[in-house]
Amino acid sequence: MTVTGVKSPKGVIRLVICPANTGFPDCKARAIRTAALAISKGSATQHFTDIAPGNYAIGVFHDANSNNKLDTFMGIPREGYGFSRNPPFRPRAPRFDEAAVAIDGSATAAISLRYLM
Repeated sequence: MTVTGVKSPKGVIRLVICPANTGFPDCKARAIRTAALAISKGSATQHFTDIAPGNYAIGVFHDANSNNKLDTFMGIPREGYGFSRNPPFRPRAPRFDEAAVAIDGSATAAISLRYLM
């Protein structure tokens, strides 16, 4: 999995992998994987193993100040964010089916961060 378009080397990329019917993108304790990825030259990469075959959606954000949350102003993200399958911008988070990717053995995901502010 690769996250591109990171505007600053500060902080980390926070990632969550959610199975279906868990409240994506805010699946919290029901996530199958979470991670904090190091940033290098505008991107972050992670390889995951032992993920059961199925459909999953991935959410990421650039936690530039390392406070473990996506900072917002009046509901608008102040830090970069992205989702698997890079769904188009909408004034809401994508639904699971808009970001779902099938994993069967191995899969790759390339996520481009979006910054609104």
